[in-house]
Amino acid sequence: MTKRVLLTTACVLVLVAAALAQDKQSLAGTWKLDPSKSDFGSQPAPRSVTITVLKDSPKMFSWRVHVIDDKGKAISYSWKGPEDGSMHPVMQNGKSIANQSAKKDDAGMLIRHGEDPSDGSSFDARSTLSDDGSTTTDVITEKSKDGKQTTTKSVYHRVGGSKKGTEKKPAA
Repeated sequence: MTKRVLLTTACVLVLVAAALAQDKQSLAGTWKLDPSKSDFGSQPAPRSVTITVLKDSPKMFSWRVHVIDDKGKAISYSWKGPEDGSMHPVMQNGKSIANQSAKKDDAGMLIRHGEDPSDGSSFDARSTLSDDGSTTTDVITEKSKDGKQTTTKSVYHRVGGSKKGTEKKPAA
């Protein structure tokens, strides 16, 4: 092969890869829990959960969560870090309450791992996005400090915003 053919082939591969990357759906946007399609096992179902994914790119993934628990108590927390599997703090009221990592596999599945140093518990989660970008399913396996495992499934529907792209600007 000539250098020209190799260069042309390399350029085509770069363009195809860039096009495929742009077609990957983003999790950026607002998501509401669908309790009727979720399974919390023996844990009480929250009254509501809203997740806002602010950024979704390999360099920065960030989100915030607002929960109304089964007793009506409001809880909010957030996380940010690169999609490289490194641990970063989960923040609540300006304080670190746990550590979590995030990364995406080749198929676009979001894989998270979390650890709570205060009680020794941990979790592993896998989030999948529907083909149309309107539903995400989060399967979480939690492990308590005594080794007991529980698995829950949370189904969320997109409220609005872009299905493609890398970030959503927060409302002012």
